[in-house]
Amino acid sequence: MKLENNNIFCSISAGYSSVLMAIKMKEWYPDHNIVFVMANTSKERIESLFFMDECDKYFDLDMVWIEAIINQEKNKGTDYIVTSFTELKTKGEIFEDGIKKYGIPSSINKWCNRELKLVPLKKYADSIFGLNNYSIAVGIRADEIDRVSEKYQENNIFYPLVENRIGSDYRNKFWKNQDIRIKIPAFKGNCDLCFEKSNRKLMTILKDEPEFGEWWQNMIDEYGNKPLDGKPSYNDLMEENNYMTFFRGFNDINKLSNMAKRPFTKATDEYVYENNLFDFEGSCGSGCTVFT
Repeated sequence: MKLENNNIFCSISAGYSSVLMAIKMKEWYPDHNIVFVMANTSKERIESLFFMDECDKYFDLDMVWIEAIINQEKNKGTDYIVTSFTELKTKGEIFEDGIKKYGIPSSINKWCNRELKLVPLKKYADSIFGLNNYSIAVGIRADEIDRVSEKYQENNIFYPLVENRIGSDYRNKFWKNQDIRIKIPAFKGNCDLCFEKSNRKLMTILKDEPEFGEWWQNMIDEYGNKPLDGKPSYNDLMEENNYMTFFRGFNDINKLSNMAKRPFTKATDEYVYENNLFDFEGSCGSGCTVFT
């Protein structure tokens, strides 16, 4: 694909497909100015962060780490800070700042991808390239072409893996021959208990690693009964259900943990479940793609 300008902004999510795209970009676009960036939400699995740091150094990506700054002042938008791997926030601090302002995120109050990733990433890209003076590389594979945005051209988005016919088979063969691996199953990646993950994935994580539920339940206990100014639909739903939660079915961590104590088929990366309410996912459930 011939790009309209020489600048490429490549956002990486620490998944195998996303990182493969980043590694190949210099080969595919050798004459372009490419910047690789990852936005840390403070709830990424530490294994994903270490994997990304290893890849950054091994493949010489010269990646930039950024984090959102959530301004608590009304009508003042999210900003960003450029940071480093050793200074990353990993205890949910940034995410909690967002909850203080925007409430508990869920499928009906989905601000987290926007405020923790999309807004700071775009502001950073505009600051280094100039407003809309760049193309955005998105790591959707050829076998995921149904996820391609209908408005990709008008938003200067392109899909290098699709254009180079890279699917999951190629990706898996590539990483099989590498010394660097993510040390967790892919379904445990991204935000550790992202509400867009299927119930089966959430239950599997809570059964294997119950300690990961503590932060999410603390957020529900702390902020689940606090109304938001100017958000009547949010407040009405909170009152109707006695509290606000992240998870579908108005489950909280306690309910999901109790569900996980009953017999169920645990999630794996090898088997894709279909037509089961346990396995319904939102757009971030298997990969948090910010530019779509």
